Amino acid sequence: MTMRRVVSASLAAVSACILTASVASAQDAKPQLGGELIYAQAGEQFSLFPGRNLDSGAQDVWLYACENLVEMKEDGTVAPWLAKSWTVSQDRKKYTFQLEQGVKFHDGSPFNAEAVAFVYNEAKAKKFIYSSILEGFEAAKAESENEVSMTFSSPFAALIPNLAYRPLCIFSPTAYKTKGEQWMATNIVGTGPFIQKEFVKGEHIRFVKNPDYWQKGKPYLDAVKIINVPDPAIRSAMLEKGEIDRTVRLNDFDLARLEKNKDVKIRVVPSTRQYYIALNHMVPAFANVNVRKAFNYAMDKTGIVKSVFADRGAVLAKAPTLSPGVYGYTEMTNPGEDTIFPFNLARAKELMKNGGYEDRNKDGIVEDAKGNKLSLNLFTRRGGTQGDFQVAQLIQTFLKDLGVEVRIQVLESAAFGDAIKLGPTEAKYDMALLSWGIPTADPDEPMMLFTLTQAWKPVGSNRMFYSSEEVDRLSMLAHSEVDDAKRKGYVKQWMGELLRDAPVVFLPVLALNLGSRTYLKDDRILSVDNYPAPFAWFDKDEMKKQNIRR
Repeated sequence: MTMRRVVSASLAAVSACILTASVASAQDAKPQLGGELIYAQAGEQFSLFPGRNLDSGAQDVWLYACENLVEMKEDGTVAPWLAKSWTVSQDRKKYTFQLEQGVKFHDGSPFNAEAVAFVYNEAKAKKFIYSSILEGFEAAKAESENEVSMTFSSPFAALIPNLAYRPLCIFSPTAYKTKGEQWMATNIVGTGPFIQKEFVKGEHIRFVKNPDYWQKGKPYLDAVKIINVPDPAIRSAMLEKGEIDRTVRLNDFDLARLEKNKDVKIRVVPSTRQYYIALNHMVPAFANVNVRKAFNYAMDKTGIVKSVFADRGAVLAKAPTLSPGVYGYTEMTNPGEDTIFPFNLARAKELMKNGGYEDRNKDGIVEDAKGNKLSLNLFTRRGGTQGDFQVAQLIQTFLKDLGVEVRIQVLESAAFGDAIKLGPTEAKYDMALLSWGIPTADPDEPMMLFTLTQAWKPVGSNRMFYSSEEVDRLSMLAHSEVDDAKRKGYVKQWMGELLRDAPVVFLPVLALNLGSRTYLKDDRILSVDNYPAPFAWFDKDEMKKQNIRR
């Protein structure tokens, strides 16, 4: 039977409430041809090769030139793209895809089943950075010119949404074999609507219209130029002046001013990325669930959203790890509460006492039964994720009120990355401020890589060194269960276990923003931190009214 699984129906309602009405009106208008889109990003791309880079900024670049078998839409559904349809074997271990015909890569080589099979087999053989999300993948095989199969060691319920993840786009095997991976780090050769023409590292990348694109009549723009502008204040000014057509990751405190500009359109959507504090369970205090829950209740999450994110750049989490738009998401708040583990310092202190920690000598710092003060370090970065250092400072204050002494250790990005890759015997952090994003909008990734016992660093991303037999059981069941209702049930039970165990401190969910000029139509923002505009177009009359003559 044909499988076109819906990732999440709930995102449609969320998007409808948040996105501006201009999206609908743009869809009713007839696209106009011509023009060069200028898009300012927040950071440079260190590698353009999908097999070695998961950075969201890079994904937002290569989507103009490199396409996936399936495509994720704004409402969270997954739709056919380079694959027209697919079937699943009776044992659920083999997926067979029917491919679009007459498609060519930018180097003129044919897109076919052999090309698709080569990319995925090479990903496994060379251990591409995304290969972990193809759990149990055994091999891909060209069954015919336009039919390719993928086999797995066990049923894999999340395969289809995972195939929509941008790094899994299909690049030219010919270019890869003849030019090499290093060359492809600066050159994208795919099947997309635009062909790469320029790449100046740290400055810009430019694409021109693909005259042989397989979707007739598209794209509408002549070219797309993506420039690197790290400073959000400069990006805001460029947008207001009309020097650029769109930009992302604007300062939350600038949004209200920008929204007053009739020539600028601001869109804000909740992302699939949730802040959290990784608690090292090798630290004696964090082996106690009462202490872990106390830390959760000690956080003034509303205060974080208001003071760090201007009440725009983050929203209160209503479920552990998952957010609206992710498959299986269910609100897990108690009646009358607006977030999980709402701020309650009295409750937090009670739990600390139940866990054996109280201020025995009245010096403001809690001690254990032996009189040892609870003094911990908190590893963080400055600028690695929006607001990280400011959030770390608030955490220090909140825990001081709880009677816990916290030392903030700010590390450079590379050093921070190295520090959180270590296993349980080598890790030096007591706590680490991180965020977990779900770029596939499916819970399989956090279930298999974040909370699973087998995912303890340095293997997966379980930096807490948390272990639960029930969480492991539910994760494995959800991983292979193809029945929609049953799978969602396992996901909900898994979230319930996370609330019971509190393996981390759950903090707010980040929001994404996109600013664009109102003459730009049909550009998009997705909760998975993608901002595609390959089929956007310019309203030329509106450009003239705004005196934009580029």
